[in-house]
Amino acid sequence: MTAIFATAAPIASVRSTTVQPAILRAAMLTLLAAIVIAGFLATGSEAANLAITRDGADLTRLMRFLAAIKGIMAIAAAVAVLWRLGAAISLPWFAAYAVACAAMAAGPGLIWTMSHVALGAFLLHTGLFATIILMWNDPAVSTRLAARVAARRQQLATRTG
Repeated sequence: MTAIFATAAPIASVRSTTVQPAILRAAMLTLLAAIVIAGFLATGSEAANLAITRDGADLTRLMRFLAAIKGIMAIAAAVAVLWRLGAAISLPWFAAYAVACAAMAAGPGLIWTMSHVALGAFLLHTGLFATIILMWNDPAVSTRLAARVAARRQQLATRTG
């Protein structure tokens, strides 16, 4: 299994895009904003009001609190992906990150409306899991982390020495 990822690393770096990281980050932020808005607007206000009336005020408050917590988790994962987009990336990797982030961004909005709670939870958790797997297997992540650790060690060495 390790041999598969070891051979994929040079291929990913060879096919990296020439698109500037700032453009990729802007595209990802635009996608995330559009998906979050779509998640909130996926259900009409009548259907959302009916779901809230059916489930009660206490459950609605609880689910909206959970949606806010899940939104914070999605934001944290999206920040990690935006950090990753600071380096060259191949189009398949970018597409995989975009799909994972889009899925997790739609989840809290769907949960907030109370009419698509199960779908929202499924999308959010699937997107988070996919993002974790992608970050774990992306060869550029370990390279960027190693560079940050080396820079931090150098900074600490110059302060104390």
